[in-house]
Amino acid sequence: MASSNMTASKRVASALVGTLLGVAVVATVGLTLHSVSGDPQGKIYATKSADSISVNGMSYPKAAVTMGVYPDGETALKDGSAAAKVNKQTGYPQYGPSTHVVLPAHTYITMTIHVYDSGEELNNPYFGKVVGTVGGTATFDGVAQTSIPSDQVQHTFTLHGLPTRTQDPLFINVPLPKVEAKDNGDPIPTKDAETRNAGHTVTFSFLTGSKGDYVWNCEYPCGDGTYRKFGGVMSTYGYMSGKVTVA
Repeated sequence: MASSNMTASKRVASALVGTLLGVAVVATVGLTLHSVSGDPQGKIYATKSADSISVNGMSYPKAAVTMGVYPDGETALKDGSAAAKVNKQTGYPQYGPSTHVVLPAHTYITMTIHVYDSGEELNNPYFGKVVGTVGGTATFDGVAQTSIPSDQVQHTFTLHGLPTRTQDPLFINVPLPKVEAKDNGDPIPTKDAETRNAGHTVTFSFLTGSKGDYVWNCEYPCGDGTYRKFGGVMSTYGYMSGKVTVA
């Protein structure tokens, strides 16, 4: 009888140990997946303004956000961006200081992007057009334009998402002009004092709607030779694509 009770106790203990091990495995897997899926970068928050602006007879609060585009991590660090500290492939072109932008809802957003990279030509000239901004223009080094030639583009900021019953549609495309280079590859100084004559300053405004999650990406083929130069950096998280959260 005592032997039977001991056997039963062993079975209970074995089952308990198995259950605890199972819980530990599930917890470990959950924590691992959470750490992998979590955004490794910080977020860029738009700075709200105290004043407002009227667009098409409607009044909107104002907010502003600034980003940079760099040919590599070394250039990003020179500009004070934290991008290269996050992205270990410092030879990759990259946006910074983060690729996750948080914007307030129902707001007039002014985005400024300082751009320092060279370029070649777009696969699709459509992305050389300014689309979805207030007035249909962007300002390039102080000059308002509706487009730039497809062979003068270094990257694009293309924001989009799928409209749902709870999320407003939002599509923005702004081409970013390339920095010209000499025959030896050295950049030719620009006339833009904001970038210390090393790049261009692009500014544009758009309206956000209700809360939602969107994505943005670069439509300039700056990756390796696969997928028409959309491999490599183009398919690596945290470089040429990111998120926009309207909160």
